[in-house]
Amino acid sequence: MTPLVLSPQLQGMIAFALTIVSTILGLAIGYLALRGYLQSRKRPMLFIAVGFFLVFWTPVLLLAGPLFVTVFGEFLYGILGEVSRVLGLLCILYGLWTPVDRTE
Repeated sequence: MTPLVLSPQLQGMIAFALTIVSTILGLAIGYLALRGYLQSRKRPMLFIAVGFFLVFWTPVLLLAGPLFVTVFGEFLYGILGEVSRVLGLLCILYGLWTPVDRTE
């Protein structure tokens, strides 16, 4: 069976569209988590909201890549995105792991 071969231009358009969709969905989830925090005032929910924003703003950073690569350099630019993702995941993990009754 022959693998599907797409032109580089079509591959770029698909990657761009998926990045936009994933960014919009992630920021919507972060917004809902932030609204949940504002309603409940529970600290774990704040960590979850912050974590989602840190994880899902990374695609926005990637879209602005050509601008940031010239400012920070390619290596530092890549590290910045990964550090943001790791910190966001750690915030989500902490928010999910922390017992609610302990934070009141």
